[in-house]
Amino acid sequence: MLPPSHVAYTWAALALAQDRLDQFKEADYRLVALAALAPDLIDKPLAWAYFYRRYKAAVLFSHTLWSFLLALLMGWRGGPARRVYALAYVGHALVDRIWFFPDTFYWPLRGWRFHAWGKRGSEQEKIGLAYWFAFTRRPELWGWELGGLLAGAWFIWRSRLYRWRNLRRFLLSGRVEPRR
Repeated sequence: MLPPSHVAYTWAALALAQDRLDQFKEADYRLVALAALAPDLIDKPLAWAYFYRRYKAAVLFSHTLWSFLLALLMGWRGGPARRVYALAYVGHALVDRIWFFPDTFYWPLRGWRFHAWGKRGSEQEKIGLAYWFAFTRRPELWGWELGGLLAGAWFIWRSRLYRWRNLRRFLLSGRVEPRR
């Protein structure tokens, strides 16, 4: 999934949790976005530097079950204020549907290899072309990205971020205007 969709789905889920469950009212949406992108922010540079050339793998350690369990443990031990960031990190696995890549998700329980991109119809020699090949050869991915676009549009509408005052507050504080 592309980064904007990771952020959009996560922000929409947080907005719903704040509205319907009265949870995570003090969450900083900027940090939530960072947590939602963290697995890719960790793994993609590692893939670019070494793993992709050698193993054709770009989804690595931060996309493993161990990583997600560790994030949940740290979030719960850190108290309520940290839970939202742990959940955003784990939410990355949900929207990536990472369990469909068992060599990575269950690493190292299924061996020491990570999922090689070529096994899912996105063969390429260079990591820079990975998304291009994935999206041109797997049209079902467009549905997930369209969902992210809709989630992002709903979040902007719900938070009234089309108004300068609300957008400025959001950018400077990481918070949205409370719903009335």
